[in-house]
Amino acid sequence: MQITETLNQGLKREFDIIIPAKDINSRLNTRLEAIGKRVKIPGFRPGKTPLSLLKQRYQAEALGEVIESCVDKAVKQAVQDHSLKLALKPNVTLNSYEEGKDLTFHMDLEVLPTINEIKLDGLSFEKHVVTIPSEQIADVLKNLANRHRESRPLQKPRKSKKGDVVIIDFKGFVDDKPIEGGEGQDYALELGSGSFIPGFEDQLIGHDKGMNVEVKVTFPKEYHEKRYANKPARFDVTIKDIHELPSVAIDVALAEKLGFKSLKEMEAAVEANLSKDYMDQSFLNTKRHVLDALAERFTFDVPQKMIDLEFDNIWIQLLRELGIDQSQAANMDGKTFKDATGKSEDDLRKDYKVIAERRVRLGILLAEIGNRNNISVSNQELMEALTARAREFPGQEREVFDFYRNNESALATLRAPLFENKVVDFILEKSKLKEIHTTPEELEKILIREEEEAEKKISQVAKKPKKQK
Repeated sequence: MQITETLNQGLKREFDIIIPAKDINSRLNTRLEAIGKRVKIPGFRPGKTPLSLLKQRYQAEALGEVIESCVDKAVKQAVQDHSLKLALKPNVTLNSYEEGKDLTFHMDLEVLPTINEIKLDGLSFEKHVVTIPSEQIADVLKNLANRHRESRPLQKPRKSKKGDVVIIDFKGFVDDKPIEGGEGQDYALELGSGSFIPGFEDQLIGHDKGMNVEVKVTFPKEYHEKRYANKPARFDVTIKDIHELPSVAIDVALAEKLGFKSLKEMEAAVEANLSKDYMDQSFLNTKRHVLDALAERFTFDVPQKMIDLEFDNIWIQLLRELGIDQSQAANMDGKTFKDATGKSEDDLRKDYKVIAERRVRLGILLAEIGNRNNISVSNQELMEALTARAREFPGQEREVFDFYRNNESALATLRAPLFENKVVDFILEKSKLKEIHTTPEELEKILIREEEEAEKKISQVAKKPKKQK
């Protein structure tokens, strides 16, 4: 086997590889003999079929397998001989092959960058600590009590009012065309709950049981289905019944019904859950600053194919969120992008390419920091994440567990953020961390403001001309 490096530039490597004809022929004969031991050919005992006959019947199949095996072995040999750390699977281009001649092919690939010393000294960050106000705990307890109320039919007929539960059939239309997923039967809707589009529930107040009501609303600009966002809609609604919701006391009986030993224990659990939610939000905010600091401190080339792959994943997700068919996106004039996001398609692509490059660079850096410091995700941590994921699909927990256990790439999507967060925690332990006590409202304002600042920074970077390397 002859391996010749033809390009060594930055992170790119290219090789021309020659596998001698004698090696191909030897492997081909070995493969045909193996086939001869298992196939049954009339007139011959297993393992006694002449090689010439096996070649007539099975050479095409066997040759394909042999070439694939030879190429795979040669690729591994080239990677090993040159001590390459691959970014992605190499791209192999076979030259034309003729029986009895050498097999030649070209291989191009990208390697991971070499990161020398990683200094994490001198870093400092802020951590927002939220003090939970008693009023918020009371609101959560009230919502818990309301969620466990049981509605009952009206004892005396009257018109519907806020706080009632109406049992409805409904069907929605936009531009006189049915809304996908916009219909239901025997749906129990609490008036005033804000479950439906703004204005929908208000128009069902003041009606009698059995009434047909035409509800006219406009979908919000931020509606998750972008094709319906900011569009007027009509819903034909039938009020089949009206139920009232009696109040439920926040007491020991409610606590015991929810599985707590006392009212105090239920209140403590509510406070703990709220604290965890705010701690998670605060961590994500601090993590953003950690990643910003790393991105500013460490600059190195990253494999272009990894950037392209990450960008493609981001772009597909964006199209899905905008309700744009990927196959049609290339033929659009860009108006939909401008209407939905306020930016042209070209500007969006520039922004997301910046994001893709940053993600790849930080991913490589975090992986290197984790590896050098023996940071890993334990099986127990992974199982806890899987359990939490399964809880998001009540009644389908077993299917979720089976899906992830039988799909290594899906399991990797759970492991990756756990690993990343552990590396960030490691960096924070080595950094100066200042705790800032704040309120839930102030934290929300901080998160919104910093999200907007991050988006502006990305757009500014995207507009800068790229430096020639």
